[in-house]
Amino acid sequence: MADNWQEALGLPLTKPLDEAAIREFSSNVRGQLKCPEDDGYDDARTVFYGGIDRRPELIVRVANATDVSRAVGLARESGLELAVRSGGHSVAGHSTTDGGIVLDLSEIKGLEIDVERRTTWAQTGLTAGEYTAAVGALGLATGFGDTGSVGIGGITLGGGVGYLVRKPGLTIDDLLAADVVSADGELLRVDAETHPDLFWAIRGGGGNFGVATRFHYRLHQVDTIVGGMLVLPATPEVIHSFVAEAEATPEELSTIANVMPAPPMPFLPAEHHGKLVIMALLAYAGEVEAGERAIAPFRALATPIADMVKTMRYPEIYKLTEGAEVAKEA
Repeated sequence: MADNWQEALGLPLTKPLDEAAIREFSSNVRGQLKCPEDDGYDDARTVFYGGIDRRPELIVRVANATDVSRAVGLARESGLELAVRSGGHSVAGHSTTDGGIVLDLSEIKGLEIDVERRTTWAQTGLTAGEYTAAVGALGLATGFGDTGSVGIGGITLGGGVGYLVRKPGLTIDDLLAADVVSADGELLRVDAETHPDLFWAIRGGGGNFGVATRFHYRLHQVDTIVGGMLVLPATPEVIHSFVAEAEATPEELSTIANVMPAPPMPFLPAEHHGKLVIMALLAYAGEVEAGERAIAPFRALATPIADMVKTMRYPEIYKLTEGAEVAKEA
């Protein structure tokens, strides 16, 4: 009988990383390493959700896809758990690990924009806000989630429901190809023609198929929008009517509604703090006048507690709703 559960399952035995192993690994990568005794380790291991407090044995801030391949190889050889971090927003804590290796993509932020073909190649250390600001300067967009600090790696492979979901669709609907490091360390280009099964798998098949280092996205013409946050009292009647309006509205308008206790934020009157509200995020990607008409029924559901909906350039919606997202997700 095997003496170890990993051996019983045919998995590599766990080998703690000693100084010599880390030194050897460090000499073969361009990125930065953080160990528990290093300055900056606590900052490096911190993720978005404060309730997740784990201590990886090693954090590898990779500099390129070759570093990713070598980090995957180190995890395979040592048998240590490997966690992949893009923006660190995983509610389930998948961005970190206790006693394992964190592969941190946050330093790889390359972006190549092809305006003529309306496509981009984007490295997975970029956040949704960074990507949107860069392509938005050209009046273009790919739809991500509702939080600018989320990494594009996680939001894309998780589907991606955001401000443009009604018309262009999910983030994953705009994924044309990806560069993926497989479990054996091989660097693969996957799309509908090359490794199509793997391309299918990363677009909704679950996790642990590899580490995505770059995505090839479709871009859409999105310049000025009517959007922002609308806070309404969360009575049963208002909630029911909000859903009905959202179903009936033109597909240019995407709505995200959170029913939650009002956080103590400066733009919300103190008498509403702690009471149930609808914190709605709206974005109309089309003509301004049509956007105002589409949003008017939501404003008419009840006297708004806060109305931050306005005409803006699309990338601004992430800045406008930034504080609200921190409150919602804390």
